[in-house]
Amino acid sequence: MSLIMITAEMVPPDLLIKRLAIYLKENVKTVDPPEWALLAKTASFKERVPDNAEDWWYIRAASLLRKLYVNSIIGIEKTRTIYGGRKRRGTRPEKFVKAPGHVNRLIFQQLEKAGLVQKIKNKGRSLSPKGRSLLDKLALEIFKELAENNTSLKVYLE
Repeated sequence: MSLIMITAEMVPPDLLIKRLAIYLKENVKTVDPPEWALLAKTASFKERVPDNAEDWWYIRAASLLRKLYVNSIIGIEKTRTIYGGRKRRGTRPEKFVKAPGHVNRLIFQQLEKAGLVQKIKNKGRSLSPKGRSLLDKLALEIFKELAENNTSLKVYLE
């Protein structure tokens, strides 16, 4: 039996987001990219569509779930800032531009239908107990895989 509870904050974010994106794609039918998602850029400051055009919707959904796990409550405006970036303006200096909120709003709505996220009036969205449980379960799986390769981590699983 584990001495400490393994949480989503204890595993590398990239591994958790990849695993969660795969889980969402295979098991959560309400999270589904719209038809236009294959052709759309993720923001106005991007020059091209994402390299992984088929999976970027699930990766963004997984990233939003992890952000909710870490930050408790997030609104659309905050996600616009998180996913914003530098807009190249030709010869003029670069400038920070917020990302559009439409994609994040649609993903949040899909995650709400799946029961992974709940809306808090006038504050934003937070992770539901079902969503928190899912992230902790996946984090434990990842931690066990990491512990197989790194013997110093096995101490936390005993």
